[in-house]
Amino acid sequence: MDIPKKLQPTETMNVTLPKGATVSLPVCHPIFSLWEGNPVKFDYGRKPVLNYKGEACFAELVILRMLVEDGWNGVWVETYGGAHYLRTMPNEWKLSSEHVSIPKDKEELLQNIWKTAKTTACLDVFAWHNGQILFCEAKRIGKDKLTGAQTRFVEGALACGVAPELLLIVEWTS
Repeated sequence: MDIPKKLQPTETMNVTLPKGATVSLPVCHPIFSLWEGNPVKFDYGRKPVLNYKGEACFAELVILRMLVEDGWNGVWVETYGGAHYLRTMPNEWKLSSEHVSIPKDKEELLQNIWKTAKTTACLDVFAWHNGQILFCEAKRIGKDKLTGAQTRFVEGALACGVAPELLLIVEWTS
């Protein structure tokens, strides 16, 4: 798959799914820089803010920016308080002002996965390019792990025909 070098998988992670099966997911380990500029207006209750080319971004948006620069399209899928598709830093919990639309076929895929998985959780970034799709989950090394809802999403995605290699775990550090 043609993705930025920093997001190229270097190993795999075995994930046990809710129904007991185990799947091997690709993992990459990029190093991101922490934001040292003025505090952002909204930080989701102290979520780490990173510096991407002089812009304050959450890890999800850094991953999305890297993919977009490499020719991909996509969104950060934030499911707090309902499904929101974001491309910019949120300014408040409501998220409605930053919400963007996605192509109908991508929306249908997500809806099908959510229905199959019986969850509205999602991996953080949903991207597409030249007929390919990619889901990326940002996890800060030593701080974050996949949640039960996320493993249900993975199980649902697999049941809907998404190949495991399209479910990338981005274990980042600064």
